[in-house]
Amino acid sequence: MRNWLTVLLLAALPWGCGAKSAADYQTEAQAALDGRDVPKAIALVTEALQQDSVRADAAAAWRLEQIRLEALAKGAKGADVKTQLDRLATAYPTQVNASLYRSLADKTKTAGDTPGAIDILTAGDQRFPAEHASFVQAIDALKQAGTLDPEQVKRLKSLGYL
Repeated sequence: MRNWLTVLLLAALPWGCGAKSAADYQTEAQAALDGRDVPKAIALVTEALQQDSVRADAAAAWRLEQIRLEALAKGAKGADVKTQLDRLATAYPTQVNASLYRSLADKTKTAGDTPGAIDILTAGDQRFPAEHASFVQAIDALKQAGTLDPEQVKRLKSLGYL
């Protein structure tokens, strides 16, 4: 009798220790980001999005993608932010908008990656030509802040922004 009870308990163990939910991953990733642990936040989002159950929930997946974008921006990884925005614009066309580009560019600049911020802003301007004036204004703000080096000024001039 005891052996059967032990076998039943061991057999039921995997169901009692369920996998993390999308909400669990989101909470942990956001806490890591809030604690300035950018690599951990990115790792948690990556792990979460490998789960079929998380990918199946588009809203939860988008919330995790937002955490990844913010983590990359705060980690001064502007080129990665731009790459992710390009990828996400297809899957989430209404969520990936001009204001998201500008917001992430600002966070990237604040983290010290001005060239990355420029890349994000120019990509946003190309994707949303109707918002051209707002992107020019954001680029002008970079110039006014005095954070552009001569190479960045030269690049912006070649692109027609200065």
